[in-house]
Amino acid sequence: MKIYRSPMEKILDKQQRDELISNPKEPVGTFFRKVRFTISKWSDQILKLFRR
Repeated sequence: MKIYRSPMEKILDKQQRDELISNPKEPVGTFFRKVRFTISKWSDQILKLFRR
């Protein structure tokens, strides 16, 4: 369970998780964009852990 400091932070987190990155005309490019987005999200969370 994640603890949020404000209701707005909770809303923004939900929007980021539900965000779809897709383009039916370029399926390969879309796949790599999704991978890059997921990796950047994970790396940001790891960096937050070390900053504390």
